[in-house]
Amino acid sequence: MKMSGEKAIHRQELERGLLTQKISRLFLKYTIPGVAGLLFLGIQSVIDGVILGRFVGANALASVNLILPCYSLMTALSIVIGVGCQTLIGINLGRSDRQEANNAITTSFLFLGGISVLISGLIYIFAGDIARMLGANDVLVTGAVDYIRSLVPFFPLLSLMFLGDYMIKAMGHPLYAMIVMGSTVLINIGLDILFIPVMGLGIKGAGLATGLAFTLGALFNIPRMFQRGQVVAVQRGRFRWPLVWNALYNGSSEGISELSAGITIFLFNITMMRYLGEDGVAAFTAINYILFIATTVFLGISDGIIPIISYNFGAGRLDRIEKVLRLAGRVNFMIGITLFAILFFFGQQITFFFFKGGEALDALAIANYGITIYCFTFLMSGLNILASSYFTAIGNAKLSVVISMLRSLVFVTFGIIVYPSLFGIQSIWYNVPVAELCTLFISFMLVRRELLKEAVLKN
Repeated sequence: MKMSGEKAIHRQELERGLLTQKISRLFLKYTIPGVAGLLFLGIQSVIDGVILGRFVGANALASVNLILPCYSLMTALSIVIGVGCQTLIGINLGRSDRQEANNAITTSFLFLGGISVLISGLIYIFAGDIARMLGANDVLVTGAVDYIRSLVPFFPLLSLMFLGDYMIKAMGHPLYAMIVMGSTVLINIGLDILFIPVMGLGIKGAGLATGLAFTLGALFNIPRMFQRGQVVAVQRGRFRWPLVWNALYNGSSEGISELSAGITIFLFNITMMRYLGEDGVAAFTAINYILFIATTVFLGISDGIIPIISYNFGAGRLDRIEKVLRLAGRVNFMIGITLFAILFFFGQQITFFFFKGGEALDALAIANYGITIYCFTFLMSGLNILASSYFTAIGNAKLSVVISMLRSLVFVTFGIIVYPSLFGIQSIWYNVPVAELCTLFISFMLVRRELLKEAVLKN
């Protein structure tokens, strides 16, 4: 009984801290582990690319990039359920509705586990057809199929690993989530080195390394969601179909961002293949790895503050929400300036690491040109990602979806279709920076309007 009482007190302290602790302290507590965890993930992706590019070749890079939409589908589903459930837990705990918070984690765990098994089976069975559909030609199709079939069997546990990451943060343990993610990534990198250059498994080795590493991570995250001493636990709740819809709705913008990334990668690949061949796809792949690792920093901050905003929104503390947003906005903007400067002045040295010395010179030249334009993206993308996360955190998925769709799909798709035919293939690199700029104006107006509306309702 004493242990049970101590756990209850611990849970109450965690919840009370979200309402009373100094905003700057809370911000650091949740964003530093969030950034570190996602940064580990980004670094793992980049090292994957560097090892494949240097030890297997540019075509291996291109083959893996063609299959990324399949990976995006599974991670999108995990993110939708994870962020949606995290929001439901935060808002319900803020309203002191513990049972509904427990129902949310139970529903999310069971639904994601079941649907990921079904999708993984379909992708494995139709791997060859999917690779062709995603643009693989005769040169790239074998590598694409090898990669997808070596990774797909691990998708269910990989999905639950990501869900656990979000749930553990919602429970008030962002540091634990960071340690698990960091350890998983380090294991992945070690297995990459073992399987690819040492054992010579090539693209299959990359898929196996990722799958095995994230399976180990899942073995740490999943039991944590069942611990009785936590704020919420899977076995304390009930499966409720309405909560499936609520989680999908609240997390939809983050999932749409991930899916949109997969769609735009597909469109970029098709366009690059048409105009520049395999070298164009390899060049875009290198830049996409850099874009991914930089974007993880913004996501770590913006998603890291979701539990803070959700809990305070449920408790009606608009003043604390505004403080969090201002602080996160300043930090994201300063990081954006730093990333822009690094890539603008040193981008060519960075892209060099993705290609074998003396080989793939055409791909390297294309990447060097593209990175000096693409880097303007980071001056704006952090603020757009923050705006989307804010609307997710307060349960306004509709506006969050609008921002995500505009920045990652609508404007980008328009640019991919229109720019090359009007201005030549080199203009495609302006696409994403222009999309972020257009979205930024809309994001600013939507956030300002929402804060004014909440202030009026409070008064």
